Amino acid sequence: MKKYTNKITRFQYMYIIQGSMIGVGLISLPSSVSNIAKQSGWISALLCGIYPLYVTLVACSIYKNMNYISFVELNTQLYGKILSILFTFIFFTYFLLIATFALSGFVNILVFSTTKFLSPYLIIIITLFLIYLSINEGLTNLGRISEFLFPLTFFIILIPFYFIDKGNTVNLLPIISDYKSIFAAMPTALFSYSGVEICLLIIPFISDKQKIKLFSAAGSLITIFIYTIVVLLVINYCGFKLTSKLQYPFLYLVAGAEIPVISSFEPLFLFLWGNKILQTISSMAFGASYTMTKLLNISYNKCCILICIVTAAFSCFFIPEHNRTETIDKILPYLVIFSLLWLIFSLFLSFIRRGVVK
Repeated sequence: MKKYTNKITRFQYMYIIQGSMIGVGLISLPSSVSNIAKQSGWISALLCGIYPLYVTLVACSIYKNMNYISFVELNTQLYGKILSILFTFIFFTYFLLIATFALSGFVNILVFSTTKFLSPYLIIIITLFLIYLSINEGLTNLGRISEFLFPLTFFIILIPFYFIDKGNTVNLLPIISDYKSIFAAMPTALFSYSGVEICLLIIPFISDKQKIKLFSAAGSLITIFIYTIVVLLVINYCGFKLTSKLQYPFLYLVAGAEIPVISSFEPLFLFLWGNKILQTISSMAFGASYTMTKLLNISYNKCCILICIVTAAFSCFFIPEHNRTETIDKILPYLVIFSLLWLIFSLFLSFIRRGVVK
């Protein structure tokens, strides 16, 4: 059996947390929030940033109270064996679905933009082969890859600022026109932050657990900043009416960039973003593989293969974009609510049992 290791550093943990949320939402989020909140859509994206901060910081407190035992053992200590199996299965389903949604969305965008000559099924196979290579040696390898890819984040942050003086601030006024619409748009923005729940599995594997709340907050805040600034500058450039009608407004923005020497900026951006979304899918695939091996008691490496096969099969169904968005709208809210409730009850129970687990 192939050996794997799961130890990571605090910085690698921060990189994984940050990268676990950079997905299809980077390109499509401005459209979904501006369709409801209009020019105030960026405020909805900013307010939704409370979710990853809440998840990571509460998770740190829970594990500190329980002396950093593993995720499955933590569930067993707090809820008993039967509920532990149930909760592990729900999180397994969550990570598998997020990986599937991210992969199918990634394929849809590539086919929509630069790789129309390739079959979407071929893209799925190639992508999942790379995902398998990323996760089959365990979390340590994923941490190293995340550390290597993290500098690409700064290039992604710089891209929106190219348009900072090319828009019209009138498109952002009035800043707040309707409080109800801002809050109504928040559920649509939550999918962009989903994936941060991977912290629930990987916190026990951090080698140095000093100040991990600081690293958790840093990883979350970087992504919150990226999403907020992207939505803000897209609306500033396009106006909320055009933004709400575009399927991938940020891609529309990038395609219109005129940079000396570079004939077309869109392929370069897709390369940078594609590497980040591969990191996102890899994190979710690791989460699904890790929980699967605990549920079925089979080797982690076999689970990696099975997860890639299942993800490929599910992704084929979600290749039509309307199938993907409809399924996300129906399923994701319940999974997010479950995660929130699990964190609330687990935090309460962990305080009661604090000091009991040795």
